[in-house]
Amino acid sequence: MRLFQLTQAKLPALLTFATADDYLLLRQDAVYLLLQPQRWPCRLGVQADDLRARGLVCPADVDKLTDSQWVELTLQATQVILCQN
Repeated sequence: MRLFQLTQAKLPALLTFATADDYLLLRQDAVYLLLQPQRWPCRLGVQADDLRARGLVCPADVDKLTDSQWVELTLQATQVILCQN
């Protein structure tokens, strides 16, 4: 499983390489992408603190991760890709 981490509210072209086996984590301003209807290429999660700081609600089909869960996910990934536009 590759872990794609987005930090800005726009989708990078690199995301086209994500497969169903990968995981996409929205962090910082990337959580605003939840406000737009999207078809995600893989499992999706958000940083709970970033969501709360921006006053957004997490959709039921999206994983809400604590900092310790984020660290664990990072350790499980075979590759971590930070997408910063």
